[in-house]
Amino acid sequence: MYDGTYTDHMALHVKLPIAPQANHRLSGAADSKIDSTSLVPAEAVAWVQALRKGGKKIQSIELCGPGDVLASVPTTLNCLELLQPEIHDAELSLTTIGLGAASLASTLAHFGVKTVNLLVDTVSAETAMKRYVWIRPAKKNVPITQASRILISAQAEAVQALKDAGIRVIVRCTLAAGVNDGEVAAIAKKMAGLGAGAMEIDGEDGTYLEKLSGLASTYLPAAVYQAAPELPPPGTPNSCADISMPKPTEGRPNVAVVSTNGMDVDMHLGQAPQVLIYGPRDDGLACLLMARQTPGTGGGPNRWKILAEECLHDCFALLATHAGDTPRKELAELGIQVILTEDNVEGLVDVLYGGGKKKKCKK
Repeated sequence: MYDGTYTDHMALHVKLPIAPQANHRLSGAADSKIDSTSLVPAEAVAWVQALRKGGKKIQSIELCGPGDVLASVPTTLNCLELLQPEIHDAELSLTTIGLGAASLASTLAHFGVKTVNLLVDTVSAETAMKRYVWIRPAKKNVPITQASRILISAQAEAVQALKDAGIRVIVRCTLAAGVNDGEVAAIAKKMAGLGAGAMEIDGEDGTYLEKLSGLASTYLPAAVYQAAPELPPPGTPNSCADISMPKPTEGRPNVAVVSTNGMDVDMHLGQAPQVLIYGPRDDGLACLLMARQTPGTGGGPNRWKILAEECLHDCFALLATHAGDTPRKELAELGIQVILTEDNVEGLVDVLYGGGKKKKCKK
């Protein structure tokens, strides 16, 4: 299986984690907070623009995770709209469990979505009750016995509606030993009958997966799922490779950090009384230059504009443990990338200036 390593000559599959809400949880999966690890649409588009500006070839763009892209439809549609000038010849896709997809099929087609990766782990309501801890078909949870039936029905409707709208459906099945690994052929048969174009099977045992993909191939083209080469966007997990970081510019040479002790990024942006400004000295080393007082709490919609104008006017990035969607959106539109992290300040600043952890700031 592909290990996810990117090399510069590869055409990129760009994954944009823009989904701030979950509509299900798999058994055994951590019930962690996901909104702080998702990008707001403006950040997602800025990342695509940065990759193109850096000369990267983008083969495809996928909207996926960390929640479900159809659990927050306004966010997803906003992102699709903003992406329109940036698609070029890249194939646009999204990954979802499929709740609500049928009613949105024509809208997704209108925005240029070519493929939907539909996460189908079973076609049995009984198995769904074992596979999922909870499923939220709408804004409120319903009993898993009812929700599992709703999911199975919604996925079937999604395949048909998406196909009718001209969108290719790739069924992606993730195996859980002793739960759904005996249902691959049944899933393939039903999904093929509904109009799915292909099937991908994911799991841990490569040899077993190959065998199961052979069974599924009786009904539709099937293969073991392989991750495409990608670069994680700044501010998301596994994104600290130098190539994924925003870069200083002549007009914005500095980095802002919110920290209680100057050593670790350990504050929510909204609670920070000041920002620490790091930037290059005359000798080129990036060091702490000054501290600037933030506008403080309150201030309504102008708070983040004031912050940007008074504190971040010369900054290309801001490091914080958390930040709300509104400041992240407004700062991204101004060219300031918010990076959510809990790492050491000095190490991260060094990475942003291209030095990794090789340089130390000596005062």
